Amino acid sequence: MKTKFWWPMLFMACMICVSAFSQSQKHPVIYATEEERPRILELIDRQDWAKSIVTQFRSNVDPKLNIHQVNPDVITNNLPDFPSSDDNTEAEASPLAAAHSKVLTTASYSAMLYYITQEEKYASFAGDILTYYIDLLEPKTAKNATISGNHFYDPRTVFGPFAITYDFIYNYLKKPGTTVYNKSTKKRELFSNAEAQKALRNIVGNTLNEEEGYETNGRFISNHHILTGPGSLFPILCIEDDKEREYFFNIFWEKGTKRQSSFKNTILLMFGEQGIWPESTSYGFMPNVSMILNVVDRVKPEMNIYDETKNIFEGMFLFENLRNPNRSFVRYGDSKRNLDTTDENYRLALAFAKRRKNLELQTKAEIALRQFYDASGGYKPVLSSGTFDNYDALELFWGEELPSISVNEFDYKPTVIVKHAGVALQRNHVEKQNSIYGLCGIIGGAHYVHSHATGIAMELYGMEYVMAPNGGLPPSLPERRIPEHRHYFMRHGGNNTVVVNGTSQGRQEGSWASGIKIWQNTTVNVAAEPGHLEDPINKNFSFATQFLKDEVNNCEQQRTLGIIRTSETSAYYFDMFRSKSLGENNFHDYIYHNIGDETLITNSKKEVLGVSNTNRYSGDIGDSVKSPGWSLLENTQVTEPTAEGVKIRFKINFNNRYMHMFIPAGANKEYTKALGPASREAENGYLTKKTQVVAIRQNGEAWNRPFISVFEPSLKEESSVQSVEPLVFNGASVGAIVTNNVAGNIVSDYIICNDTDDREVDFPDFQLKFKGRFAIVRKEFLNDKKVITLYIGEGSNLTFESYSLQSDLQNKGVASFDDLVLGTGITENEKLEVYPNPSKDVLIVKTKDPDWKMLKIFNSKGNEVYSNESGNTSLEVSIETYKMIPGIYVLELIDHRNARITRKIAIE
Repeated sequence: MKTKFWWPMLFMACMICVSAFSQSQKHPVIYATEEERPRILELIDRQDWAKSIVTQFRSNVDPKLNIHQVNPDVITNNLPDFPSSDDNTEAEASPLAAAHSKVLTTASYSAMLYYITQEEKYASFAGDILTYYIDLLEPKTAKNATISGNHFYDPRTVFGPFAITYDFIYNYLKKPGTTVYNKSTKKRELFSNAEAQKALRNIVGNTLNEEEGYETNGRFISNHHILTGPGSLFPILCIEDDKEREYFFNIFWEKGTKRQSSFKNTILLMFGEQGIWPESTSYGFMPNVSMILNVVDRVKPEMNIYDETKNIFEGMFLFENLRNPNRSFVRYGDSKRNLDTTDENYRLALAFAKRRKNLELQTKAEIALRQFYDASGGYKPVLSSGTFDNYDALELFWGEELPSISVNEFDYKPTVIVKHAGVALQRNHVEKQNSIYGLCGIIGGAHYVHSHATGIAMELYGMEYVMAPNGGLPPSLPERRIPEHRHYFMRHGGNNTVVVNGTSQGRQEGSWASGIKIWQNTTVNVAAEPGHLEDPINKNFSFATQFLKDEVNNCEQQRTLGIIRTSETSAYYFDMFRSKSLGENNFHDYIYHNIGDETLITNSKKEVLGVSNTNRYSGDIGDSVKSPGWSLLENTQVTEPTAEGVKIRFKINFNNRYMHMFIPAGANKEYTKALGPASREAENGYLTKKTQVVAIRQNGEAWNRPFISVFEPSLKEESSVQSVEPLVFNGASVGAIVTNNVAGNIVSDYIICNDTDDREVDFPDFQLKFKGRFAIVRKEFLNDKKVITLYIGEGSNLTFESYSLQSDLQNKGVASFDDLVLGTGITENEKLEVYPNPSKDVLIVKTKDPDWKMLKIFNSKGNEVYSNESGNTSLEVSIETYKMIPGIYVLELIDHRNARITRKIAIE
């Protein structure tokens, strides 16, 4: 057989032979140094959490060590054989990796106990285990130096603990006369460091795989290169010869190979200006990166890597801003909202900050960690028993004492933009019971690794639930291939979005995996107030608008999500979705999912709309992934077409929570209610219950006649939102009037949402004008006081009645006018009487002021329905004559001194 040489390794071997061997690196070096040992011992002495980690080391090691001292074969007797090549699939490699990872983790813990206690029994035990692996790896080559038979699994599971073990007991092993157990001879023999170094070179050669070729720096890669990074770097740091070690480190850090990308010139560049890994939420945490940066900064402080990686240490706190009020995460793409490893990143940031004396970074990390621990019931580290990425021991070696009390709280911002995912977050925080009354929602979509094809999808939180969830990720890896995930949750139909002409789909070309047809254009943020991570100009109002030029489906879409708060315990979402095909506009479907037990569809008279069975959502376009993804919907029942306003109520029976959804009158729509697959990570039993789904079909375009929905999460069966009516200008719907009854006070919000930032609209009936993209006029009667608030989210000028507002240089502004009532205006013997209240037929109005000037009655939207200037001290107002429908009204009297007196009245 012709011998095949692996030329990069042969070159290295020749280079080492002809050059002088030099070794300047001391050990241990990866997790800790000898100089750091006193500090670590002090930490163990003072901190219970540090003691608990050492106790866990002992619990893992001591029973096995005791057996080993009697029978040294036991620890390795049942280990699977090493494969001869890297040809194993991940499924084939998994049990091998699990078995060997368990043993090597024990070896690493024993080595750490030696470092802490200096008891040689721990070094000897770790050395015996290490020797078992050295004897099997040393005869191999870099090409076949594998333990699990899979080049992706080895660095994630076994190569890291192998190197950590060697690093911690290096000085013990190098002592003259040190013996280790040889399993093949059943004897203790002198340790051979030359064989250990050969095994390490084989490991390094396998992880880098120079034979396959070097990479083109700056390419787009998956997270695999991050996951394998520590298992590649740690063995490199154990190579004794300085030149050889630097050669390998330069490949790892600067040059990169096709198997292990350049950490500096490919991996770090992918974090971009926002400093986050460009994948789905939970895939974006990537603590391995912060860990590697710490290791490199410790070993090579002269590189000053913080200057080039500041964005990453800052970016990790963006995830803190992606939390829902109950501390779960918003979810986009293949993500798990309850998977939270942010504490790892914060601990790593704290270690870096304290080493580099960066007070700003240190403070951020301490605040975030303190809040994490408080929410978790304290800091109680538990060492992982899993197969992958077992670097939890760093919590001890890089651990820091935290202030006992967090002086500050994390500053959660109302708007967060995640550029690579095309996502805009909106949040409204309250001081008390935020998990119940706080709101948080996202809109957006894009293509990235682990993305879904959703268009501009939405997710909404309310009343301690993610009530309107998006697709997410199933619990296990095999479930990612089942139809429910591939054909529903990854598609438009399994998310809260709009489907165009029944054919919305992703594209295979450019998709992050084969056979998934997931590529879509990136949604971009075109407007938001406040801006990304900025403070709001008014705590009650915010909005974000996302735009998608969808080249796959030949359409354009624009979605605005606003949050409007009406009190500390009431608020609602405003959702406007514009969509148009650039070809034919046959029909559009607005898809909405809500966890719960029942869906009730009623009209403005509170009459339940009749439904009949339909199969309109049972099909697909005939592609391999069942686009648009709604064929798994069940029990589909549709209403007759209606142009009336509609209210939909979703009920969660478990603890009586509700989502109230309002759609204003406008174009004819058909409402289909259905059941979809159970929502991932839903709580209180809804993980196994079908999800309530509503699909709203509108024929034709949906740009000038956009889908407008108001969502109010509530503890009550009756919503505080009373009605939602359209604002129409020149035949186009440009907003809504939302009328609320908040603890008996009428709050009317005129919401204008244009499709550009310079459009002008005029509503003479309401004396309302606006130029710009987004504005709100709030008219409220509070404690017999009339208050007007003008808010410009993006625009130039806003006028309402006699009040006006010009925006600032950032095209936003807010003003409040609450000086309209000067007092009661009358003495005790000049009372204003209104009765009966509530009334059905006639209102009697009496006053002892014979010289009053004006009497007016306003409906809940602030529109005048009655006026009188007669000066009579007793009036009768016919409810039928003035068409006063049931609701709350405000009566306003201007007395002889021009003071205003107001009374709330109810019409039944």
